[in-house]
Amino acid sequence: MLDTSYIGKELPLIRYQVDRSKIRELATALGDPNPLFHDVEAARAAGYRDLVAPVTFPTLFRFWGGTETRGILTQMGGNIMRLLHGEEEYEYFDVLQAGDEITGRLEIVSIETKEGRSGIMDFVKTRATYRNQSDQVVVIARATMVLRR
Repeated sequence: MLDTSYIGKELPLIRYQVDRSKIRELATALGDPNPLFHDVEAARAAGYRDLVAPVTFPTLFRFWGGTETRGILTQMGGNIMRLLHGEEEYEYFDVLQAGDEITGRLEIVSIETKEGRSGIMDFVKTRATYRNQSDQVVVIARATMVLRR
């Protein structure tokens, strides 16, 4: 059983420097040859100041931005060895680009327990608002993580 006292809590500040190598790395892992992700000159010719990050890039913030999501789930009583990806949703207000300095906070929105074919599962819904170096909201990320018991 997960500790529901985390619902509504904002977790420690996330900081992430968006850099070209991580943009290229993710785009390559996704098999996406879009030149906006790989070629600085192509991105600039399209009107951007630098490489553009793939739409799912904010996932990296949760795991590499200073808030160790897996550690938080463990503190809540979850077994990360039984963690499944549920879903993710991104609401963009601006384009993420190499050079952006992102800050944000992850909030636990809800915890629901459901029974499925494989047993009892806890669904942890999160929301994070990420801002750039100009303090402008760039993206709001919503995610569901599933912890099988």
